Amino acid sequence: MGVTGKAVRRCPKLVPHFDWSTNSLAPAKESSEICLYQQRSRAAGPHTFRVKLVRAQTARRFSHTAMAQAAAYDVYVKGSPEKNELGDCPFSHRVMLTLEEKQVPYHKNLLDEKKMPDWIEEKFGKKQIPFIQIKETGEWMLDSDKIVPFLEEKHPQPKLGTPDTCPQLAQDLFPTAFMEFLKSSGSEQKEKEAALVAQLKEINDFLEKNGPYIGGQNVCAADMQKAPQLYHIKVGTKAIKDWEWPAEFTALSAYLQRMMERPSWKHTYYTEKYVADGWKLKLKEQSEQ
Repeated sequence: MGVTGKAVRRCPKLVPHFDWSTNSLAPAKESSEICLYQQRSRAAGPHTFRVKLVRAQTARRFSHTAMAQAAAYDVYVKGSPEKNELGDCPFSHRVMLTLEEKQVPYHKNLLDEKKMPDWIEEKFGKKQIPFIQIKETGEWMLDSDKIVPFLEEKHPQPKLGTPDTCPQLAQDLFPTAFMEFLKSSGSEQKEKEAALVAQLKEINDFLEKNGPYIGGQNVCAADMQKAPQLYHIKVGTKAIKDWEWPAEFTALSAYLQRMMERPSWKHTYYTEKYVADGWKLKLKEQSEQ
């Protein structure tokens, strides 16, 4: 069955959805993934349907040119399976941004970080995200530092490069300088704030001379890593310290806004509330240890 049509509206109720793994209509399901609005075609007979794809917040992302292809990867990332919403993991975000920029079809699996199944620890020796399964071989791969270079080698176009071939900027920014500032208080807070500002200034100054992206005129692997980190820093410092990076870091602010306007970011967006709540919880857990 072919799938045609543009996104027209969110499904108003439970409707049959299209199962990409079987290329067929599956039983009725909440419209929070992919929903299909069916209309009987009078001219085509009672058993023929005109099916329109309605874009909703989807757990399966496909490039426009590869929409009919099977997913190349199962990608396991932080999120809420119940709400079908992405969570606040910058490492998961990095992997998904890379896949999106390369227009590689993948199946997104959301995992509650507090309720990850035991098979993950049995397979990897620990419960950690993100990780992927390569559909072609069945091989599993853990850690964004390994996944991203693999994706560059496997899917060289469009070129993003690897972290070691991109500009190396602000290596102590995240999580070190960021977390130390969040945890600081009293007399040490000014010192930790200065260390964080120095790291941010390094990126800002580079972008002023070499932007608009870390990769220059085009994004590179470093952008896939630094942009999620900056998003967390911007939201986390405001939520916990009521702090914002210096207003004169205009190149830095423009850069983050530019990254957030890219389709890859819009397809992998998670709310500021998730980011703020996530860091508040992390600090609370660390204080109780």
